[in-house]
Amino acid sequence: MNNIAISDAMFLLGEAAGRPAQVITLQLYRPPEGADTAEWVGDYFQQLLASDDLKPVFRRRPSRSLRSPSSLRWVDHEAVELDTHVRHSALPGQGRVRELLEAVSVQHGVQLDRRRPLWEFHVFERLEGGRFATAFKTHHAIADGMSLARHVLGSLSTDPDDRTLRPPWAADPDHVRRTGTKPGVSLVPSLAPLLRSANAVRSLVDMARDEAARVPFVAPPSPLNVKVGGARRFAGDQWPLERLKAVATASGATVNDVGLAMAGSALRSYLDELGTLPDKSLIAMVPVSVRREGSGFSEGEGNAFGAMLCDLATDQADPARRLEVIRDQTRAAKVRFAAMSPAEVLAVSKLIMGGAVISGMTGITALPRHPFNLIISNVPAANQPLYYNGAQMTDIYPVSMISEAQALNITLTRYDSQMTFGLVGDRRALPHLQRMLIHLDDALGALEKTVLA
Repeated sequence: MNNIAISDAMFLLGEAAGRPAQVITLQLYRPPEGADTAEWVGDYFQQLLASDDLKPVFRRRPSRSLRSPSSLRWVDHEAVELDTHVRHSALPGQGRVRELLEAVSVQHGVQLDRRRPLWEFHVFERLEGGRFATAFKTHHAIADGMSLARHVLGSLSTDPDDRTLRPPWAADPDHVRRTGTKPGVSLVPSLAPLLRSANAVRSLVDMARDEAARVPFVAPPSPLNVKVGGARRFAGDQWPLERLKAVATASGATVNDVGLAMAGSALRSYLDELGTLPDKSLIAMVPVSVRREGSGFSEGEGNAFGAMLCDLATDQADPARRLEVIRDQTRAAKVRFAAMSPAEVLAVSKLIMGGAVISGMTGITALPRHPFNLIISNVPAANQPLYYNGAQMTDIYPVSMISEAQALNITLTRYDSQMTFGLVGDRRALPHLQRMLIHLDDALGALEKTVLA
């Protein structure tokens, strides 16, 4: 029995009907060449049900405890019945990706049962193109988006002939990812080298004095910061990574900066259509993972991220200027995080998040100040194709969570040669969320015209 850390417990304490705190990673697969899809998926599902040797994080459930600082502890669930966690269904209609995303939207609003370990794994067949899909759904208290992705990626291989792979919840006796990395090592470069060289901490006062990094700690009122209901809408699409890289190279920015600029442009257009674009710029909170070897944060479970505030320059009409503003902020933030240990990053981040945590835990949206309007995160996947026992993962979509006063979440993930955007929004607060995808496409085109000209 272990006490639940406060950073994890807040997702349990703040959860209520209509406010489920869970994340999903959605994968689309193509069965091995020559295989009958229905037969292959049927065998695959039976193999999933037989994989009952679970990692500890997928065996435990929450329980009340007066001895825990968070009032909650983890207890082992002795008999995990996989048939209550692993589900199999067929998509309706023609099995288009649109139907799949709608099914995931519905699942995202269904709260996990706390009497059991907090996860589900859904298998969807009859997807167009002879494909199938899986959706791994976990409570945010046991895995943030980064750690959930690592569980999934750790169950895959770069070798299409490997037939020894096991589901993401199955314990691995070797504790080595078949993607060629060891626990604690990210699949892409992160801030870890900067954090390792840190030897000083700049205060929040210094932060406010730094013109390049200056972001107001008060976000403007917007339709994004309202009470949310139980209905969700998930929308997602992909763009060639090379297009974002070309813009990044020409502007001296990073691919992540370009993604943030696309999001800022899309939000400006979307809210302008609704007639609700604030005069002041929207502020995004950008999570920064602090997981690294020797940091004291377990790989693949719980929550360990710092908070970077980013002005999305939605008050700027010029897309090139918007990217410039974002680029300068993220550069300054990286320098600042380099002067902090992981624990110090987390401490400062808690101060930054402030009222957003209170809203999420209490359901109170009428706070006088919100530090940011939405969360935009980046969850890395892999830069080459991955396989599960011969089935190629063709696409991966991140599906994060929303909470009180945070009616929209945008998550980016890079896989193979694509950059995927996953948007989760409250259906009532943000109508026609799928139009954001059109605006994202327009945003990238506008950046190419202005930056690459």
